[in-house]
Amino acid sequence: MIKKLIFFSIFIFFIKINLIWCGIISSSSIESCTLDGTELADQDKTNLKCDKKLVVSLYIDSQKENSETFNFQVSEIKDENGKLKTLVIPISVKFKKSETFINYPLVYVQNVAYQPKETVIYKTDYVLTSGCKDKPTDHTCPGAIDANGKLIRDSQGFCCSCSFSDYVGADQNSRANLGCSLLGSKSSSAHCLSFSSVKYDVYNVAKTQVEYTITATLTYSYNQNPITQDIILSNSAPMGMDTFSQAIVRIIGDFQSSTQINQFTDKKVVFPYNQPNSINTCMVLDQNFFDLSGLTCNKIGVSYSAFQNQPNSCAALFGSCLQNQIADYYNADVALISSGKKGNYIASQLGTKVQIAGNQDSRSLKIRFDESHRTMLTITLKADSLQYIVNISPGKIINYQIDRFESMSKNGVLRVNVQNTGTINADYTMTIINCTGDINPINNQQVTIKSKEIYSFVFQVYTTSKLDSSYHCFGDLYNEVAQVIDSIRINFNTSDTEIDNGAQSGDNSLDGDSLNIGSEFTCDDVCPNLLNVVCYYTQLKICATKFTLLLTALIVIVIVIVLCFKFPIIRNILKLIFCCGCFCFKKEIKNKKNKNKNKIKDSSSIKMKDLTHYNPNNPNNNPNNNPNNNNNNNNFRNRNNNNFRNEVMRLVKTNTIVYYNGNGYSHPGLLKLEPGGFVFILNGNTSNIKHLSLEQIYRFISKSPKNGFILKN
Repeated sequence: MIKKLIFFSIFIFFIKINLIWCGIISSSSIESCTLDGTELADQDKTNLKCDKKLVVSLYIDSQKENSETFNFQVSEIKDENGKLKTLVIPISVKFKKSETFINYPLVYVQNVAYQPKETVIYKTDYVLTSGCKDKPTDHTCPGAIDANGKLIRDSQGFCCSCSFSDYVGADQNSRANLGCSLLGSKSSSAHCLSFSSVKYDVYNVAKTQVEYTITATLTYSYNQNPITQDIILSNSAPMGMDTFSQAIVRIIGDFQSSTQINQFTDKKVVFPYNQPNSINTCMVLDQNFFDLSGLTCNKIGVSYSAFQNQPNSCAALFGSCLQNQIADYYNADVALISSGKKGNYIASQLGTKVQIAGNQDSRSLKIRFDESHRTMLTITLKADSLQYIVNISPGKIINYQIDRFESMSKNGVLRVNVQNTGTINADYTMTIINCTGDINPINNQQVTIKSKEIYSFVFQVYTTSKLDSSYHCFGDLYNEVAQVIDSIRINFNTSDTEIDNGAQSGDNSLDGDSLNIGSEFTCDDVCPNLLNVVCYYTQLKICATKFTLLLTALIVIVIVIVLCFKFPIIRNILKLIFCCGCFCFKKEIKNKKNKNKNKIKDSSSIKMKDLTHYNPNNPNNNPNNNPNNNNNNNNFRNRNNNNFRNEVMRLVKTNTIVYYNGNGYSHPGLLKLEPGGFVFILNGNTSNIKHLSLEQIYRFISKSPKNGFILKN
């Protein structure tokens, strides 16, 4: 269908009020023509069906309870049979807008335990065995079994036992306060993790939606019978039409509020399992409170692995790694609410009106938007003229209530009770203005109040000062045409801000010395001599450590010396410990050197085959009785001839050991090799043997043997 719009007039009237915009934005008289898609119409393009209509643009605020009425003078209408009918009574259109709620659709993630719980099982350790087991195949804790009947990894917990220092010294801090005594029990403990039977479902927040409904009620007379029809509009159904097609109502859009809508993009919503509508147990928590992988201690979603593998587990406090759970946040909020303060996480504390909708499989969270929320509409209908009626009804402020609250907190809640004292429904606007001191501006609120009804406006009051003080503000009540119909002075007090240091609480202030800006001498600077005890003593302030160590060492040395003199066995033990090692090491080095030297000599010398001492009383052992020796000795009395030298060299080359009888020679001498080598003995003048040229092999040593030698082959 094609519509051709021809504007005849624009802006019959436009209303503006100081505090609120209300009513008609514009109205226009138009001619609306339609062209249908039949074959006949296709042949004749000029065959248009035109009607003169009136288009009105208007807006409506939240909670409009039929407080505004539009009367349209309509000359004629068509009934359901297409017959024209003349109306004497004009059509009346009334609007009603519901409360505006912010809908937070939820997407299920998983469920978590309300409160993980640590359980301890005490055991007794013995000399060689431990009473506690934490292996996957042998464990004291019961462990957890998955759907396949297998042990869940790390669900066996961990064990803690007394150390040696716990038995002989002071007990160290232990997770389970173990009894570390030689005759006591409970010397080891098994620490097991279990999860409470109460579970919470965890949801992410999807795209936020604004929800409201607008009802346009048409009232007119037909055949002298009153007819009333409702056209219901919403975000999902933004347009509607009455039965006789005389009125079309459309939602154009929403005006932006001065207060931003909280999107909760960084939040998670948790519900108790199987309790979908419990508004006092549903909570909205920060994303960083969770780690659904289970690998982080002190996060919602903590698992067996995080609990078992936590650092310094046996020295930590009982229940460590299981903090900051849903139960902790819930109990903290309950304590705040019980003390008259506003909670941080429970859903009922997030607004003046909160709705929990859905069931276990589909849930949603809705919070009423208390600020003014305006929607733009258009009404299109056949009419000759337009009348716009606004309800104005008297009202008054009955009282107000605000308790003393902590400065710079969110616990300042002001309630102003207002009554519609008139006979018709009307719109009222409540403003809180002209506050003294450090009070943040407070947004106004607008609401429709039924006749004789009392409505309570709820305002959040914030301060910018930490100090306690007395304040006052003025509250003004306006009607729909911006007239102040009542005022009140509001007085209230605040207390000092309670400073919370969190994990850094406590007082450990000390009166320390002032910082020494200049350079400072060390003990090595003033006492460079390591054994200067007197210097250490005179500079005890900076050399106390070295003085103590040196004095201790001297005392130990004196005690050891006294014990050595008094107890020989101690002396022998110390000698064995400190001397045997050095002596054996030196002996080993000497033997190694001799062995190497002998190896070199043996490779180029003659081996000694036999050596016996000469005994004069044994004629068989006398070399002079050997005729071979006598002949040889007589042949070599002259030491300077070549025969002697040649014979010596021959004997050396053939590894022969020879004895020469040196009768008549006054300077006996001895030539020999190193131990294990060739021995060559001469009785004669040693000066006569230097010509033998055997220096590379022999070493000359002067010696006068008392006895002769027998040297055999």
